Amino acid sequence: MKSNEMRSGMAATLLLSLLLPLACSEPPVEPGELYRAPTISNQIDGVVFEAGNWEPHLAAGDKGVSWGNHRAVVEVGPGEDSDAVLVTIPWRRHDPDPASKAVIVVDAASGSVVPNAAAVHVDNAEGVVVFQPNSGSSEYHVYYMPWQSTGGYYPTITYPTRAQLLEPSADFSWDGLAPNPDPEWERQVRARTPAELERARTTRIESVNEFHSFFPMEVIATAEESAAFMRDAVEGWAVVPEHRDYPVRMLHFLPHHWTAFTAATAPPFSSQVLKGEAFTFQLAVVSGDEPLNDVEVSFDGFPSSWFDVLTCFNCGGMDEIGVPFTKEIDLPAGMVQPLWIGVWIPDDQPTGSLEGTVTVSSSNRGSQTADVRLAVLNGRAVNSGFDEPELQTRLFWLNSLAGRDPSFIIEPFEPITIEDRSLAILGRRVELGESGLPSDIFSYFTPELTGFAEEPNPILAGPLTLEVTIADGESGPGQPESFDHAPFDIVRESSGRAGWTAESSSDRFRMTVEGALEYDGMLDYRITLVALEDIEVEEIALPISLAPGAAEYMLGLGQKGGKRPAEIDWTWNVENHQEGAWLGGVERGLQYVLRDDGYVRPLNTNFYRNQPLLMPTSWFNGGRGGIRISEEPDGGAVTAFNYSGPRTLAAGDTLNFNVRFLITPFKPLDTATHFETRFVHQYVPVDSVQAWGGTVVNIHHANEINPYINYPFFNLDQQAAYIDEAHARGVKVKLYNTIRELTYKANELFALRSLEDEILNDGEGGGHSWMQEHLESNYHSAWHAWRVDDAAMLNKGTSRWTNYYIEGLAWLAANQQIDGLYLDDIAFSRETVKRLVTVLHEHRDEVVIDLHSANQFNVRDGFTNSAMLYMEHFPFISRLWFGEYFEYDLDEDYWLTEVSGLPFGLMGEMLQDGGHPYRGLLYGMTARKYGDVDPRPVWTMMNEFGIAESRMLGYWLDDAPTRTDHPRVLATTYARPDAVLITLASWSGTDRVVELSLDLDALGLGPDVRAWAPAVEGLQAETEVELSAVRVPAGQGLFLILEPASR
Repeated sequence: MKSNEMRSGMAATLLLSLLLPLACSEPPVEPGELYRAPTISNQIDGVVFEAGNWEPHLAAGDKGVSWGNHRAVVEVGPGEDSDAVLVTIPWRRHDPDPASKAVIVVDAASGSVVPNAAAVHVDNAEGVVVFQPNSGSSEYHVYYMPWQSTGGYYPTITYPTRAQLLEPSADFSWDGLAPNPDPEWERQVRARTPAELERARTTRIESVNEFHSFFPMEVIATAEESAAFMRDAVEGWAVVPEHRDYPVRMLHFLPHHWTAFTAATAPPFSSQVLKGEAFTFQLAVVSGDEPLNDVEVSFDGFPSSWFDVLTCFNCGGMDEIGVPFTKEIDLPAGMVQPLWIGVWIPDDQPTGSLEGTVTVSSSNRGSQTADVRLAVLNGRAVNSGFDEPELQTRLFWLNSLAGRDPSFIIEPFEPITIEDRSLAILGRRVELGESGLPSDIFSYFTPELTGFAEEPNPILAGPLTLEVTIADGESGPGQPESFDHAPFDIVRESSGRAGWTAESSSDRFRMTVEGALEYDGMLDYRITLVALEDIEVEEIALPISLAPGAAEYMLGLGQKGGKRPAEIDWTWNVENHQEGAWLGGVERGLQYVLRDDGYVRPLNTNFYRNQPLLMPTSWFNGGRGGIRISEEPDGGAVTAFNYSGPRTLAAGDTLNFNVRFLITPFKPLDTATHFETRFVHQYVPVDSVQAWGGTVVNIHHANEINPYINYPFFNLDQQAAYIDEAHARGVKVKLYNTIRELTYKANELFALRSLEDEILNDGEGGGHSWMQEHLESNYHSAWHAWRVDDAAMLNKGTSRWTNYYIEGLAWLAANQQIDGLYLDDIAFSRETVKRLVTVLHEHRDEVVIDLHSANQFNVRDGFTNSAMLYMEHFPFISRLWFGEYFEYDLDEDYWLTEVSGLPFGLMGEMLQDGGHPYRGLLYGMTARKYGDVDPRPVWTMMNEFGIAESRMLGYWLDDAPTRTDHPRVLATTYARPDAVLITLASWSGTDRVVELSLDLDALGLGPDVRAWAPAVEGLQAETEVELSAVRVPAGQGLFLILEPASR
């Protein structure tokens, strides 16, 4: 778009002001009501289009057959007793190939199928059906889109042909539910002319309910009506204004109600607006018989102050990282493309009428102009109109910059401090070398993970260097190229981010290292290497050498979490969601991923293969790149050799070797808060949450106050009442809301679809019948929450929907007082999580965010580890709930790295099958109250002991105060000044009798102690215990309490 044309994305100052209270220079005006467009008549040529509101023939989620969601109501004249009547049904439908779908005629009085029935002509405009009426019955229902479903959460729904209805099937039975005409009857009626048949009359076209209705924007104009509409169109194409109340839905048909005028006689767009209103309307571009290229939008005649607030959402905007962008719009022949136009009416706009024009231009067929007339009323839009999203007011959220305060730092993090080339953040320090890459990284975290040591431990065993090796290098074959390094400065970009750019050069190359460190421990590099001459390169590699204590465990590269193997030889494969590794110990570690400038976050959670990892060009190098991990003998350094292999470069060729590090742990454990926070993960009355001991209730989707997935904006009064009651009782409320799937109930759905695949994932369609009938194609069906009949489609985690999502969270925190979020296998970036915690903290004093994941280590998800995948989000998360399909039978190293969160400064809970109470508490984990899972007996034991006031001393500590004499029975200790709780957990396949070794002095207990196992309902009975012979059941464990014998 040209700078003097439509600004495709609002100015940053404007966007930031959207969240500010309204401030009027005129005297205050009363709140007004948003304008609603005139109602469109639902009667067309004597036929009424309306919702029939009948009971669906097949319950949502069930497997079986249905007569469908649409029918015609047909009347047969009184007294007619014919062997055949003919009815023309002007259904005006837009589905592809309507003639392929069966037609079923049902006697309305009896509800029985009319066996002798046949469709003799079917097209999109109408169908001609002949049937034999029953004697005495005058009303019939003609169902014209019957379907069959496999049911469940991911249904396959198909629309059978007439022949398929009659074919025996092992999956579906239409016996008694479909016509089976007598062949002779059908032969005879097809031989007659229409004039020889009695006529029935269509009175209504009905949908099963209002949501399924095609009226008004999916009731098509006939071919003749469309031709008449376009006959006088300039250059054969048209621009049709349309109200926001009626989103354009069809891409290849005109809606019938447009044919009240022609393309040349369409009236100006007229509407009414309030001061401060986020107002939208549509300009539908009809391409006609030829393509329309390079469509652009410009504005003229409006008040000069409006030109910074007028926008075309389809033409561009502000992307999810805050960068303005424009889009190319090309329309194929026969296309209807709605362009959504927005104007944020200034708060001080004078009352009165105003006019302007919107010009839609093309590069190949000229331009068209639409006149716009707006009456500015003497009223104020409440909350800018955002409380009425059905009027598309929230489309402005797509361009929001909310949550981008660079000075905001979430607790307990601290601002970055800089001294020379040393950067310090919470518990960690980074030293930069001459090249701008790290020469040292240190961790101050103690192995207990609850505090910091005075002296740090090294993470790196040596400086990082990008090694460039050429066949005839100046230092000899096989030797790295020698670079000279220019001085560089570290710039404090904000309190939470520092950046630097380092330039290096050799005779053959120029290297630029752009680095940034953020307050949570994200260390990001963009390394650009430019060849100065034609050259054969033997290798470009980045060896990362780690101290042994910082590489004891591993995640990534196709390895399940656990102890690092001695050697790994890995290569790139698009089928695997693998791009790096985490190597670490409990109190120090480093994750790194190899990327380039073309990185796009892949889909996950069953959908990785639909949008897999893009191979980073420079690292991948046509399949020559990879990672080899090895260790030096006798406990020496561990090196991850990240190589790209040989290549030929021409002078000027540029390579991007990007790498992002995360320095772990991110933050110290807050065990007191963890143990005082108890989650109930189900929508139940607040007094039940309280009675169960819950302090936080997670409201999933598919219930009364959050019915539709990732769109928690329905039933808001009921939702607010629940939250108010919870707060009155001291219970926090969090909602399920993420980006990955989006309900088909979203108010903005058709506006989003008008953006093509910018926000909604492209796909093969299918899934729920509503989506097939209304969206038809080019979407990716997803989850079906059949209990509330909510169907979803995939949307992108990195798109402008992120901006909408952030604004939506701000709205929920401000208006509904939500206390946080339950995130379920998210598909968005680290930057998005930073933004969401920022906006939530702007409105709530305390924010709780927990992250759930099903185990991603499977073929569908590219064999990645959930902790590896989501580690970039961990600094901003309160708690983990890694659950379905996690392998709780695997060893303690798997638990530590894959499940617990401890090496990253987080604590978690268990899900799959309720978890393992003994192994879980080794890491501070219990289950949460969820479905049939009941952790309350363990909670009670923990409360009675006072675990929140204890010091957690894990089995992994070198100086752990409690140990057993068997390697497969481990002990974690919770120490209070006057008592100790010991959790024993066994991975042994047989019962074991173990002896406990205790450091009573370290525990603050005298030599004379009493040891006993407290009663825990369903797990263990109360009994006295002899510490020299503690019986631990196979694969189970024991909770013990030690206290002075004198108590």
